[in-house]
Amino acid sequence: MRCLLVALGLIASTCGALAQEFELPTLRGTQAWVPPAPVVTGWGGFYAGAQFGYTNAGIDFANSVNDLSSFIVRNSIFESIVGGFTTMGKASTNGGHYGFFAGYNQAWEGGAILGLEVNYSRLSLTTGAADTNSLRIANDATAPPGHHFFYDPFTVTGAATIHITDLASFRARAGWAAGQLMPYVFGGLAVARADSDRSATVSYTRKDVPDSTVPPITPLPTATFGPVTQTDGNKGRFYYGYALGLGLEACIMPNVFLRGEWELDNFQSLRANVNNARAAIGVRF
Repeated sequence: MRCLLVALGLIASTCGALAQEFELPTLRGTQAWVPPAPVVTGWGGFYAGAQFGYTNAGIDFANSVNDLSSFIVRNSIFESIVGGFTTMGKASTNGGHYGFFAGYNQAWEGGAILGLEVNYSRLSLTTGAADTNSLRIANDATAPPGHHFFYDPFTVTGAATIHITDLASFRARAGWAAGQLMPYVFGGLAVARADSDRSATVSYTRKDVPDSTVPPITPLPTATFGPVTQTDGNKGRFYYGYALGLGLEACIMPNVFLRGEWELDNFQSLRANVNNARAAIGVRF
C-alpha cells in the first residue's frame, strides 16, 4: 500500500511538471501569442530557370508536295491540275524535351504582373507521310479534231518527313500575384528549327478514243510519261508562327519557384500544331 502511494505521488508530480513545460504561449502574460505573418513573395525583377516536358506535334502533309509535282509537269495542261491534289494525309508524333527560360517581370498595383520572356526547348521529333493517288483524267486540249485523250492512270506519289530539333518562343506575359502563387497567360512569336525531306513522282499513260465515224478514225498510239521524280530537302531551316498558353508559378523559397504550363505553337508554313506541357524550376534575382 505504501509503495502504491509513493508511485501515485511521483506520477502526479511528473504530470504537473509536464503541464508547466507544455503550457500554451497564449496563456502566458497579458498578451495573446500571435503567429508570424507568412512571407509574401515579390514577383518583380529578373528570373531564369530550367525546364523539361512533353511535346505532341501534329502535321498536315496534304499539299506538301504539290509544288514538286507541278514542277514535273510544268508548262503542260496538268500543271494547274496536280497543284490542287491532296496527295497525303495528317501525321503526329510525340516525345520529351528540355531547355531553359529567362525573363523580366514588372509588378503593378493591385497584384498585376506584366513581363517578357525567352523560352527555349531542345527536342527530337520525327514524323512523315507517304501515299499514291491514281485517277483518270479526260482532257482534249492537245488532241486533234475527232480524237479524245484519256490519261489513265494519271499517278502522283508523294512522300515527306519532318524532324523538329528546336523550339523557341518570345513571349509577353500577364499574371496576377496571389501570395505565393501567380497564374499567368502569354502570347508571342514561336520559332522552330527542323529538317525536312520531300519527293514527288508523276507518271501517266495517254490513250486515244476517237469519234465513231465512217470511215473510222485510227486511234493515235498510246503514249506514256515518266515516272519522273522531283526531290527537295532542307537542313536546319527556321519556321515562324505564333505561341500562346497559360501556366502557374508557386514560390517555394523567397527566390525559388516552381512552374507548370501548357503552350501551343502554330506554324502555318509547316501546317503544324505543337502542344507542349512543361514543369520547371526557376530563380529570381
